[in-house]
Amino acid sequence: MFASYLDGKDDFVYPAIITRDDFADNPDFDPDSFLYDNHRFTSLDSLLRDLKSLSQTLNQDLLDLVNSEYTSFIQLGQSIGGCLDLINNISLDVGKFNQQLQFSKKNLTDSSVTAKRALQQKERLNVLKNKAKLILLLNEQCSSFETLLGLDIGELSSERLKPKLSTLTTLYLSATKIYAILNESKEDEGCVFFEKNLKTRLSSLQLEFKAYIKETLDTVKTKPSGYEDVIMSLLHCQRIVGNVSEAK
Repeated sequence: MFASYLDGKDDFVYPAIITRDDFADNPDFDPDSFLYDNHRFTSLDSLLRDLKSLSQTLNQDLLDLVNSEYTSFIQLGQSIGGCLDLINNISLDVGKFNQQLQFSKKNLTDSSVTAKRALQQKERLNVLKNKAKLILLLNEQCSSFETLLGLDIGELSSERLKPKLSTLTTLYLSATKIYAILNESKEDEGCVFFEKNLKTRLSSLQLEFKAYIKETLDTVKTKPSGYEDVIMSLLHCQRIVGNVSEAK
């Protein structure tokens, strides 16, 4: 081997310090070839010192790298820990908001049900109010009819009979119309005053009105002179009372 250097057939390899660059970017690293090509004239003690120094340097670099990455890892963990606290706080706030939302929803539902019941009650009260007004009006008309029917029973002058018959007919038609409306009412709770008093009272007035018409008509027929209009009015009233009675 030395003869080849002496003969000038091979270059002499001067001793060099082993560095990390000798191992970089060399996936097919071969220790024997490396030592032969670069350090075959280097003493073993020198190689050991170089390798030991390189090992210490690499260990220190590795330790520094681990410490640096560990610090970053700790910082990352701390930042994540802060985020977790923030997430927990947000989660608690969202949970509280959800509870408030459910509570508000329940209140709205209850309020909606209450409002619906109130509207139904108001509608029912309006129906009862209108029905009460009609009952009072019917009672008033029945009273007016009774009063007018009892006035001047023996008075047979044409001038007094004609307006009396006209007013009685108007009151009778109005009363029977109101009676029909009340009788067709769909309200579940009936009015005791209407059922027990006004119905019977109106039926009695109808019979009294029929009797009054018949009696008056029989009387004026005996002396028809001057009573032509009265007779026509009585016949008209008789027809109305008969038709209303049949309709009922």
